[in-house]
Amino acid sequence: MRFLLASLLAIAIALGLGGWTAKLAIDGGTNFDAVELGPWTASPLAGTRAADPYAKARLAKLAQLTLGGGEGIVFHAEEDDQGRRLLLQCSYRLEGGTPAARFFTLSAHSDAGRVDLPQAGRPGWLTSNSLLRKEDNSFEIAVGPEPRSGNWLATNLTGPYRLTFALYDTPASAITGAAGLTMPSIQREGCRDDG
Repeated sequence: MRFLLASLLAIAIALGLGGWTAKLAIDGGTNFDAVELGPWTASPLAGTRAADPYAKARLAKLAQLTLGGGEGIVFHAEEDDQGRRLLLQCSYRLEGGTPAARFFTLSAHSDAGRVDLPQAGRPGWLTSNSLLRKEDNSFEIAVGPEPRSGNWLATNLTGPYRLTFALYDTPASAITGAAGLTMPSIQREGCRDDG
């Protein structure tokens, strides 16, 4: 009887510890193939058969569709250039250029994964075909709750979030990798709570 109880206890501990560490790896965002460009991170192999099992499990959990190996690449940013967490109540300026792509989208997502739609009538994303650019093809995008002239990605509510920058039909994919690319900088300009 003692052997049976010890065996059941060992199995329960093994299953509990194994499940907890697997959940930690999936929720923690462990990416073995991650490419980092400043505050931006991408997993070029996420939509391919070569993706690691944790990336596949994370995408299945979030119910996200991925881009295929030659279709494009998706970058995420959860911090600004100074390493501070992105907050919905703060205003940011994205500045620079985009890697070569036929089309791109920029959107803001809460930690739950939903698009944080702002005031009525304002979408929670920008697309490359509606972006105002400078003469040298660079751009500035204001991100935050306060209305701004020019390119403005509106957010609302409070708390942490992430920016998603999806490049479609681009050489920066799983096939060629993201080496040599530059992504826009993310600078915090202020927060509503700063007073």
